[in-house]
Amino acid sequence: MKQFILIFFVAFAGISLSQIQASKQRHNFGDLYKSSQSYVDIEFTNNSDKPQYLLTIDKPRDVYYIYSSKKVLPDSSLTIRFKINNNLKGRFTYNIDVHFSNPRFPVQIQLNGNVKEAEMNPSLTACPDFNNTPSSHISTAFDLTIRVIDSLTREPIKGSKVYLVHNGELVDEFSTNNKGIVTTNIPLGYYYITARKESYNSNYKEGYLNFKRNYVEIELQKDEQEEIELIPPPEVEEEVVELIEEKPDTIEVEDEIVIEIQPDTTVITPQVDPVDQVEIVEEEIEEVEEIALEELPDTVFTNSYFKYNNITFILDVSTSMNGMGKMDLLKTSMIELAEILRSNDMVSMVKYSSEVEVILKNASGDNKEEIVNVVNGLKTSGMTAGGNAIKSAYKLNKKTHIEGGNNIVIMITDGVFNKGDKDYLKTIQKAYKANGTIFSVVGIKTSDYITKHMKNIVENGGGHFIRILNQEDAETKLIAEIKRTSFKFTETAEK
Repeated sequence: MKQFILIFFVAFAGISLSQIQASKQRHNFGDLYKSSQSYVDIEFTNNSDKPQYLLTIDKPRDVYYIYSSKKVLPDSSLTIRFKINNNLKGRFTYNIDVHFSNPRFPVQIQLNGNVKEAEMNPSLTACPDFNNTPSSHISTAFDLTIRVIDSLTREPIKGSKVYLVHNGELVDEFSTNNKGIVTTNIPLGYYYITARKESYNSNYKEGYLNFKRNYVEIELQKDEQEEIELIPPPEVEEEVVELIEEKPDTIEVEDEIVIEIQPDTTVITPQVDPVDQVEIVEEEIEEVEEIALEELPDTVFTNSYFKYNNITFILDVSTSMNGMGKMDLLKTSMIELAEILRSNDMVSMVKYSSEVEVILKNASGDNKEEIVNVVNGLKTSGMTAGGNAIKSAYKLNKKTHIEGGNNIVIMITDGVFNKGDKDYLKTIQKAYKANGTIFSVVGIKTSDYITKHMKNIVENGGGHFIRILNQEDAETKLIAEIKRTSFKFTETAEK
């Protein structure tokens, strides 16, 4: 009888616990430096058929919080932002219990990380003390920026209508300016924001907004029947460039690459400066029978079956990568790949948002710690200068060219770029034709609409479009693409 009661109690507790579900129960901040983001937003979803109420939050003194609401309706969520005290240098692990009205068992959250550089500004310690309710004479208002863009080209959409809803009531409506932007002053709280424009499908964002979470980007997708050509055909290219130059908001970019068109029958011999070539330490390679890639065990990545890799990554760190766990999936993919790289595999990285920056040059696969540290240090901001990033990446890849190896440029992004060099397709085509440099794209949680158009680009570079939607994809798909392109016994790898 006692055993039956115990089993019933455990089963009942399990059912109750599932009534409130956290979007994550553990969060690792990694290494924190000055100005690093020291907070995380966690959503708590009510899976029951009755309203639930946030009661108390038991937490250490060096954790602060603020919440979007104390009441969460059925099939709805509330957001709690947890911030750690980054004035204290060293490793930390904080355990937090979040209590709701039903169940009576807390939802447990764990935060850990390592403060490498303490934030010594006293104002930053006082500001995030979210436990105290602001007194009535202190303003809780902040400036909110809303930007509406085309989901494919990521160009701003002028004159789109934006509707701001708070607590079920329309607060205001706006029209975006030439830069697709609306700015307004609002009090902190949970908002529902809708954007719409003729010939586009409307879209929305919702969530808790405050003085730090004060930027919202909404992507609008063209109606499916309206076909958008991502790359202009050669016969209309000059006309398209002229139209772009007439736009009032066109941003100046670097000089275009001048491409000399070669007849299709011309055989081009790769021209690589010997000084720039990577010196490969030759290792004894065991002769093996030809075998299909799918017949090899997943753990095999030896020189007998796979060429040496010269990989240049183009990493999207624009603002749109900040949500939906996209940056976490990017980092997971890169770190998992770093674990299997060999000493003669070479890695370089370019990151891009509004600007382009080379963050890693010619690192050996043995330098796993260096590679992982660079990846963990990525932070999001700004727009998307993808065209310029491609140009920079190909320059890097050429300098570390491995004769007979797998020379590949891989862009990891959540969408299509909207700023920078417009001649990127020629860069991709020329490098693939001249020396077999492959171009692949990893799409992080991309929509079906964007996926279709990005596939058109990679076909010109002999690569694949790899779509990553979840943790399992992040752990396997980038590795699979490197194995596919470097495998010795396939026609693709021999290019």
